[in-house]
Amino acid sequence: MARSTPTEIAAVVVAGWIGLEFALRRGLVAGAAAVGIDPLVADYLVLAVGFPLIAAILSRYALERGDTRESWGWDWAPRNLGLGVFAAVVGFGLLAGASQIDAALFGLDEAGQAVGEGLAAAFEASPALAVLFLVGNGLAAPIAEEQVWRGIVQTTLVDERGAAVGIAVTAVLFALKHVIVDLSVVRLTTLLTLGLLFGVVRHRWGTASSAVTHVLLNVVSSASIVAMAFL
Repeated sequence: MARSTPTEIAAVVVAGWIGLEFALRRGLVAGAAAVGIDPLVADYLVLAVGFPLIAAILSRYALERGDTRESWGWDWAPRNLGLGVFAAVVGFGLLAGASQIDAALFGLDEAGQAVGEGLAAAFEASPALAVLFLVGNGLAAPIAEEQVWRGIVQTTLVDERGAAVGIAVTAVLFALKHVIVDLSVVRLTTLLTLGLLFGVVRHRWGTASSAVTHVLLNVVSSASIVAMAFL
C-alpha cells in the first residue's frame, strides 16, 4: 500500500469520521425510530459500539498508509494517567468559563436545561438506558475520539505543520464535526476549549493522558445528568 503524506492521512480520517458518525447518528438512528426503536437507545448504542468501530476502521486505514501504533501515544504510565487527571481538574474550570460564553452567545443555559430535563425523565423511566448512556458517552466515545482526533489527526498534522498549527487545526476540526453532526453551534466555545485542552495534553503527555482527561470530563457530565433522574 502506498504511503500517504501526513496531511492526506489527516484529511481522509477527518472526512471519514464525520461521514461515518453522521450516517450512524442521523441515518441509523432515524431509521431505528421509524421502525419503533427508541432513538435514544439507538444513539447510545452508536456511542458505545459505533464509535469504537469507526476508530478501528480509521486506525486501520492510517496504518495501511504508513502510520504506526507507536506514534499514537498510548503510554499508560502512572505519571501520564495522573497528569490526565490533573488536566481534567483544570478542564472543569475552563468549561465553567466557556459555558458562560456559550450561554451569552447562544442561550445555552436554557437549551441545556431543557435537554437535561428530557434525558433525566427518560433515564428515570429506563435505568438501563442510563447505564448505556454512561458507558457510551462517558467511556467508549471519548476513548475512540482521542484515538482518532488526537492519536492520528493531531499527531500527523503536528509532524508536518508543527505543534501550534497541528493542535489548533485539530481543535477546530473537532469542534466542526460536533457542529455538523449535532446540527447546532450552541456549544461552539465549549467544544473549541475542549479541543485545545485535549490537544495540549496529548502533545505534552500522550494520548493516554488526553483520553483520561476526556473520559473524566464526560463521565462527570454524564453522571450529573443521570443523577437528575434518581436524586
